[in-house]
Amino acid sequence: MHKRLALCSSLPAGLIAGVAAFEVVMAAAQVGGELQPPEWVQLTPRGDVIARDGRPFRFDPERLAAAFSQGGLKLPIDFEHESEFTITLGAKPARAWIVEVEARPQGLFGRVDWLPDAVAALKAKAYRYISPTFYRDDDEVTARLIKAAALVSAPALGMPALASATHHNGATMLKDLLIALGLPETASAGDAVSAIALLKAGDPAKFVPKAQHDATVTALATAEKTIQDAADAAHVARCGTLVDDAVKGGKIAPAAKDQYLALAKSNFDGTKAAIDAMPVVLKAGTDVAVAQADPDKGAAGTLSEAERAMAKATGVSEEAFLAARAA
Repeated sequence: MHKRLALCSSLPAGLIAGVAAFEVVMAAAQVGGELQPPEWVQLTPRGDVIARDGRPFRFDPERLAAAFSQGGLKLPIDFEHESEFTITLGAKPARAWIVEVEARPQGLFGRVDWLPDAVAALKAKAYRYISPTFYRDDDEVTARLIKAAALVSAPALGMPALASATHHNGATMLKDLLIALGLPETASAGDAVSAIALLKAGDPAKFVPKAQHDATVTALATAEKTIQDAADAAHVARCGTLVDDAVKGGKIAPAAKDQYLALAKSNFDGTKAAIDAMPVVLKAGTDVAVAQADPDKGAAGTLSEAERAMAKATGVSEEAFLAARAA
């Protein structure tokens, strides 16, 4: 353990190892039933993760896959990142080769051509995890290029086993874990690890108790409803004032008040423009009984001049206006 940490601490400048490691779960071969390593293994998580030492990292599987394709090289897998220390350890052979990569919802996966040494070590359980080495962007957080990978015995950041013969059970367990963490079922394993790290750290700036969160959501919903109710009441009052003033000014007969009030509620600006353009049809002091005859209203099947002005200002066809009036 101490030797491995010492080696990892002296990696070439800009190269990072041991941040993420995924268990390589052996599966029974279809022929013969002998345990074999999986063809595809997970190399990185997706999104933001926090290493055991507290350092944050970010992985974009699509970007890493594109960089792999552009490079055109197969990536070696060794034991404990030994090939990174040729000066002190001498040249070491590859124990397997990553021949293809694929971006998936969980992260970056690699298709591996396993060599006999790696197969024997995995069968003997001398190694259980695979961990990539990668270069970062200048922000020292974002992975930009996968250089290689290694079979290791002690991961710096434990991840769920996602390449196993019991994939269904693993998927169910991951789903239950995401629900327990309050994450959506579409969240990645990296999201789950980040959530667990925050819970373990107990940072109050990044973690809000559920009761406090629920109370805040309820209070916010109540405040939003209060604001909306006040806005609705103000709109109704404004429409009422507009129509009342039009009735008092002799532009609208009292019998047509409800009709114009409904129009104002649906289109205040258009209704106001129509009323402003309408002539005065009831002189001051007109008897209410006479006003109820509704001079604003045309004969059956026709529109008065005032109604035509209203229809034009509100963008309603004369046919639709007549239908609304009849209703």
